[in-house]
Amino acid sequence: MRDRDLLNQQVLLQLSMRRVDCLRCGRVTERNDWLEPASRLTRRLQAWLEGLLRILPISHVSQLTGLHWHTLKALDKRRLEAEAGVIEPGDVRRLVMDELALHKRHRYATVIMDAERTRVLWVGHSRQAIRPFFEWLGEHCQHIEAVAMDMNTAFDLEVKRHCPQAEVVYDLFHGVARYGREVIDRIRVDQANHLAR
Repeated sequence: MRDRDLLNQQVLLQLSMRRVDCLRCGRVTERNDWLEPASRLTRRLQAWLEGLLRILPISHVSQLTGLHWHTLKALDKRRLEAEAGVIEPGDVRRLVMDELALHKRHRYATVIMDAERTRVLWVGHSRQAIRPFFEWLGEHCQHIEAVAMDMNTAFDLEVKRHCPQAEVVYDLFHGVARYGREVIDRIRVDQANHLAR
């Protein structure tokens, strides 16, 4: 174990673990109920870190604890897999796709969810980042029955390419906004031109 600061006091934990040679099992290391096998984190520390990772970004937890980002990322990934379970692509029938702005609308992320289980399946950094999702689904794309999405050309093209049998359901907000832009605005312009004559 490494040196850590605890309440401004340097702490060094030295732990002697017995290792024995068993004729039946081979070389066996003593088990501790407070330490996962091959882990450098105690169960209590791991539980505390998982609690922090639920509410803080990994980089902040890394700064707070002094643990490496990759150590925390692996811990958070194991926690999420244990809580959410493994995603079986064959179980997915209906998708929801949306794009959201990051950092004051300069960057975007694309999120794909399983509509029935309301769980996130994929997060990409751009509209084009959805293709690897459909490649990951592979032959299971044929099981997709419906996809709800914005009126986004990139989304539309990828869904038609990979899931041609899926019914596309457009977001109501975008349908109304498009109607306002393309129909109502056109009528206003035509009426203004007619009255100006």
